[in-house]
Amino acid sequence: MAVTYGFFNSVNGDRKYNADQMSSYFDGLVTDGVYEKMGDALIVKAGTGMQVSIGKGRAVIRSKWFDNDASYIINLNPAHATLNRYTAICLRLNLEERKIDFYMKDSADATTPVKPAMEDSQTVKELCLAYIYVKRRVTEITQADITDTRANTQICGWVTGLIRQVDTSQLFLQWQDAYEKNIAEMDEWKKKQQDSFDEWFRTLTDQLNVKTKLYDYKKTVTLEEDSDEIHIGDNFYNQDDTVLYANINGIQLVEGVDYTIEGIGAGSYLKLKNVIETGNIIEIRTMRSVIG
Repeated sequence: MAVTYGFFNSVNGDRKYNADQMSSYFDGLVTDGVYEKMGDALIVKAGTGMQVSIGKGRAVIRSKWFDNDASYIINLNPAHATLNRYTAICLRLNLEERKIDFYMKDSADATTPVKPAMEDSQTVKELCLAYIYVKRRVTEITQADITDTRANTQICGWVTGLIRQVDTSQLFLQWQDAYEKNIAEMDEWKKKQQDSFDEWFRTLTDQLNVKTKLYDYKKTVTLEEDSDEIHIGDNFYNQDDTVLYANINGIQLVEGVDYTIEGIGAGSYLKLKNVIETGNIIEIRTMRSVIG
C-alpha cells in the first residue's frame, strides 16, 4: 500500500511528478467522454464517396486529454460485394504507444452484421463516436448510414460536469430502439404500398387500351416581301410536344443555326437568321402524337 499526494514545490529535487501523476489530478472530477460544447463536439458526418469527416472538438480518456482543431477525414474500406458490415469510428487511447488517435474498426462482413465492441483493457480504451452501416456494393456513404453514439455513456458519453457525467445510455438506447422500430414499420408500409401499386399497374396495363393519332400540319408560303419572320400557323404548336421541320425552296433549315422558334400556339413564328427575299418558297411542317 502506498500513499501519494501532490503537488508541492520541489526542494533539491525531492518532489518530482510524472505525466500520469499530473493526469491523476482529474480522476473523479472529469469523466471519460467528449466535450459537448467544444468545437463541433467530434461529430461524424458523411463526406465524398466512402469518406467521412470528424469535426473539431476535445475529449478525455482516463484523464488524458485529446484535442482536434480541424476537420479530420477518414477513408472507409471498400464495401463487400455481397455482404454488409458496420464500421466504428473511435477515439483510441493506447498507453503503450502513449497516444490518443482516431481509429476505424470494421465488423465482420455478414448478411446481418454485428457492431464492433469497444476495447477497454489495462493499456487500451476506445470511445465510439459513431457506427456506420456499410451496405453491400455501396460506393457512397450518406448521413442516413451514420448512427451517432457520442451520447451513449456505455461506449462514449458527454463530459458535462466536473463531478459526475449524466448517464444518457438508457435514454439513448430507448430512442435508438424507437427509431429502429419506426424505420422497420416504415419499410414494411413502403413494401405494402409498392406491392399494391405493382398489382394495380399490372391490372391497368392488362385492361387499358390507349389509342393515339398523329397530328400532321403543313404550311407553304411564297414570300411577297422580304422578311426574317415566318408565322408557323399551327394554333396548338408547343415546342415541348411538337416536332417542326422547315425548308426554303426544298433546302432543309436547321434550328439554332438558320432560325429560332419564338412564342407558342397561334402566336408562334420562325425567327430567321437572315432576311429572305421576295419570291422564295418556305414550307413548314409540324407533327405530334395526340391521345384519343
